[in-house]
Amino acid sequence: MLIDRLLFSDHVPLLMSKSLDFQSQRQLLVSSNISNMDTPGYKAKDIDFKSALQDALGSSGGLNLKKTQSGHMGPDMDTLRRLQPQVHEEPDAARSNGNNVNVDKEMTKLAETQIAYSATVQLMSKRGSIIRSAIRENTQA
Repeated sequence: MLIDRLLFSDHVPLLMSKSLDFQSQRQLLVSSNISNMDTPGYKAKDIDFKSALQDALGSSGGLNLKKTQSGHMGPDMDTLRRLQPQVHEEPDAARSNGNNVNVDKEMTKLAETQIAYSATVQLMSKRGSIIRSAIRENTQA
């Protein structure tokens, strides 16, 4: 059934959900980095969603192919569901107390994360309105 494929078989809702998960995890990490900016020996941490997603999709610097049939190659839903954030330490130079948190850099990451989260929520909302319009057979404004 077409509506089932639009709502449940598509990778897009899962990818958007994973993106929100990663962005919220990143926000927590960045907030932790900022709150520990004066803690001796603390190392700033971050998450890279783009690299994790590229690894899961198998498209790290390669040719991206679209899967049009279930028998074609490409990531399955289980691969995307298992996608987990990989936390890494920032390689920035440490100060005399061993702490490497750069407040300006962390505030920038906080703003980037908020923008990405808001954009993903807007995309999810727009997708829902398109599906609702398709069900009702209304024209999209």
